[in-house]
Amino acid sequence: MRRIILSMQTSLDGYVEGKNGDMSWMQPDDDEAWGDLFGMLKSKVDLFLLGRGMWAEYRNYWKKALAEPEKFSAHEVEYAKLAEATPHIVFSKTLKESGWENTSINSGDLETEIKKIKASEGKDIQIVGGGDFAAAMLDSGLVDEIRILVNPAIVAGGKSFFHQIKNRHSLELKEVKQLSSQVVVLVYNQLDTNSNINQNPVKRRAENNK
Repeated sequence: MRRIILSMQTSLDGYVEGKNGDMSWMQPDDDEAWGDLFGMLKSKVDLFLLGRGMWAEYRNYWKKALAEPEKFSAHEVEYAKLAEATPHIVFSKTLKESGWENTSINSGDLETEIKKIKASEGKDIQIVGGGDFAAAMLDSGLVDEIRILVNPAIVAGGKSFFHQIKNRHSLELKEVKQLSSQVVVLVYNQLDTNSNINQNPVKRRAENNK
């Protein structure tokens, strides 16, 4: 069974974007962070998943990095080459053309299709984004590993990934790594997903203890 990995960068207070789309708090082009990412992707992953909301911006950015490498960092160009060589699947019920040769579109039911993909031959699968898609994937209970890069900043508002989560998820801490940039990498295995979070706590505890 193939494993699904979800990676994200957040502030200490759990935001993936600050107010008005501010990203200046995120550590720029950190060598260790890129090295950690490449080490994981190149050894474990052979498929990327995205939602429609992020796809156009993602595709255009990395295709431009391939076409005009002098305008991008060496790490970004390396990622662009890796992305070009790696199959992508975009989940969308409205998108007709992907606009990149490495990418197919899947318009089926998310959980049904993801189960098929996990049961197919191959290495691990990386969720690239965006936020709504990543939250839906996590809430499906089909994500196996969660990698969170916590930046040393409190942004006090913006777009929170965690506020979109509807279900409770039990996790097991697998690894903690502090980078020289003061970013902390937290790696968790997802143990189970439970959608009864809104139940009366006494009833919920009783069910969990069965």
